[in-house]
Amino acid sequence: MTTAFLVEDRDGTRLLTLTVPGIVVRLLTVLPVLVALAALHRIAPGAAWWPSAILAAMAAVSAEVPDSGAGLVTLGGLVAWWLLATDQAGTGWALLVAACGLVFHVALAHAAAGPPGCAPTTAVVARLAVRCAVVLLVTAAIALVVEVAEEWGEPPTLIVGGTLAIVGALPWLAVRSRSTSPPTAPSPERTPG
Repeated sequence: MTTAFLVEDRDGTRLLTLTVPGIVVRLLTVLPVLVALAALHRIAPGAAWWPSAILAAMAAVSAEVPDSGAGLVTLGGLVAWWLLATDQAGTGWALLVAACGLVFHVALAHAAAGPPGCAPTTAVVARLAVRCAVVLLVTAAIALVVEVAEEWGEPPTLIVGGTLAIVGALPWLAVRSRSTSPPTAPSPERTPG
């Protein structure tokens, strides 16, 4: 059971419902965009602020209506603004922004997947965290390969081929792991709250 703060009008119509999971999902939607924008302005202090303000507002809109197109516009805008505003950002900064984009995407997709007010179970949150960690580790490994290849000048064919093979095999491995896992009894992944 989830504790909620309700605001109703005199007729008993709900005007506002605040739950802890709802607040957490909204924070995980807005804060990563704000962190990414702060990183952008840290490495590109001369960048204009108005695109960042629009993206921050779009992140707030995305948190409120997660099943709309606002999230796609926000994520696309964040990537475009990062590419336009930063010339030679280091790999660490790019990985930070990639992690922020991933957290934004996962929180928003999770919020849009169920009815409003549903709270994720601990198992669902743990599974999402593991999947995000795997994606970030693969991203960091590919970034490391790019950094090493950049230092060598012309990247060796073996490194390029190996990286492409790993990237190409990931979707196949993901589908294969789902199809070979034993069927389990249906369990509620979300509890109403």
